[in-house]
Amino acid sequence: MTTTADVLVIGGGGSGMSAAISAATSGATVILLEKCPKVGGSTAMSVGSFTAANTSYQYRAGVNDSIELFVADMKVANGQFEERENKELRRVLAENAGPTVEWLSSIGVQFLGPTPEPPYEKPRMHNVLPNSSAYASALLGECRKRGVDVRTSMRVDRLLRNAAGEIIGTRANGTDFFGRRGVILATGDYSASIEMKAEFVGNAAAKIPPVNPNSTGDGLKLGNDVGGIMVQMDRLYEGLRFAPSKRPDPIKILPSHPLLSTAMRLVVERLPKNLLAYVIRGALTSWVGPNNTMYQAGAILVGHSGERIANEDSDKLMARAAAADEKNTAYMIFDERVARKFSAWPNPVSTFPGVAYAYVDDYKRYRPDVYHRAQTIEELATSIGVTSSVLKSTVEEWNADVATGVDSRFGRQHLGDGVSEGPFYALGPMNAYITLADGGLAVDTQLRVTQANGEAIPGLWAAGSTGQGGLQLLNHGLHIGWAMVSGRLAGRNVAHAPKRLDLEATENVPVN
Repeated sequence: MTTTADVLVIGGGGSGMSAAISAATSGATVILLEKCPKVGGSTAMSVGSFTAANTSYQYRAGVNDSIELFVADMKVANGQFEERENKELRRVLAENAGPTVEWLSSIGVQFLGPTPEPPYEKPRMHNVLPNSSAYASALLGECRKRGVDVRTSMRVDRLLRNAAGEIIGTRANGTDFFGRRGVILATGDYSASIEMKAEFVGNAAAKIPPVNPNSTGDGLKLGNDVGGIMVQMDRLYEGLRFAPSKRPDPIKILPSHPLLSTAMRLVVERLPKNLLAYVIRGALTSWVGPNNTMYQAGAILVGHSGERIANEDSDKLMARAAAADEKNTAYMIFDERVARKFSAWPNPVSTFPGVAYAYVDDYKRYRPDVYHRAQTIEELATSIGVTSSVLKSTVEEWNADVATGVDSRFGRQHLGDGVSEGPFYALGPMNAYITLADGGLAVDTQLRVTQANGEAIPGLWAAGSTGQGGLQLLNHGLHIGWAMVSGRLAGRNVAHAPKRLDLEATENVPVN
């Protein structure tokens, strides 16, 4: 089997497969190396929304959008982080997201949308059907159609350079692979690297497990070892999620096939909105933790001991506190007043914006394993498996703090109305997870990996989270958008790069 191609792609998630297809359709031969037994990466594990402007979905829905409005809304979503934004890459994303949705549609990916996504002015969120595995299925099928040599269970451990200092290939499983025109790093983020989380964020964050255990920052290390710089490495998405349901998920169990996706789109576009929301609530209560607004109304978070564990104003602090305990378990406790408030619009417990909203009774219906209701705090403690005297003392202390207006334990600012009106409720167990990390290699607008002086490293490109380059991506659907957009652009650019004549490796650069 050949180990040399025009383009070598490392990583088989959404960005890597998009890069491989783009390079192949630009006339290049392509080898893709994926360390896991199957492709898909974090893309196949995501909710799957793709935020984009100027799509045919928007046109059919009568939405008049523009690139300038899209950029303006991203500025609003960034808030205090706007000063950190890589504005050149944001423009690349805004201009190419719409065409990339159309491209995905052309290879069999179907979307529901566009749906609203506050604080955006225009509906831009396109939700993949039937689930995010549709990306992996369609992209892998297109890779095979375009002749991409996809090899799984191939862990890359070093980059190869020639005498001129150009990146010419990699070593994986003891074999050297070469890319005559270039190498693309598309291995995802570092959310599963305990060492990198500890180094860049801290030991408390390092203890939080990742959603994707394979996101170990391999591409970041590879790029950094040959002179690339890592930026925005302090940004992790830390939060609480409900423990996985033992019931089959009606959305995730659906097989991914273009014909099924097309049929689903035609059906759901014609379903009454209230019926569609009802269908999706089962999945919604499985995937998403409760909104922070419940804590602002008076709910508290307790650990398996029955004591409060963190300042509930902060997702990060709650996640770190839960993960600090070996059981990584927490429960939200609230009373009848909060339950009433979060039983109807405009106060959902959890939400897919513009698509479906889940309320307290939906958890009783769809997730009885995480729904607890009792007439007394002592009975509620028994239901969730904590010591009744401890939980009672915790609630009494909290109610006393609410009465004085000061959280004596953690300094929480939004106290709400306390936990005093029965019956009483708990949602949980919940576990702490890191959904993703926003750090990535610095890249230019051609997706070439750059050094500290701004010069591109010859022969090396990066896409997706590996090449995020300082983008903020602070609203739903932007990470998937950047994965596909950057992958397509990187693949095209490498395919058009000049061939290197010297493919003899003179320097092996190991991963740290």
